[in-house]
Amino acid sequence: MRSQAEITLVRTPEAARWARRFVDGVCVDWHITGLTPDAETVASELVENTIQHTRSTPRLRLELDDGELTVAVSDDSPDRAFVRSGSGRGGFGMVMIEQTAKDWGCTLSPSGGKTVWATLVA
Repeated sequence: MRSQAEITLVRTPEAARWARRFVDGVCVDWHITGLTPDAETVASELVENTIQHTRSTPRLRLELDDGELTVAVSDDSPDRAFVRSGSGRGGFGMVMIEQTAKDWGCTLSPSGGKTVWATLVA
């Protein structure tokens, strides 16, 4: 069975905290609490990236399909997400996602924005 949940977050410094709360509640509802810590990490890092690197409002979507949880954040910026080599001044969010997720990617939308997603497995 496939389940989806989505929220548009307010563009504030607290957006990542609200993303973690949303993820926590959805994971409880879907009985996948074992994925909660990793899903919270991925969601908060993706939301933080949107806040820091775009002028967009982050849209967080969770999708569960056959034990695989996809955490995705969409924004209005066409700039692709990428893993930075650490410079000592931050830039480790995508590194954490790459290490935590089974897979991740960045999909451009026809409207000019993008969705950055990561997949976790129960």
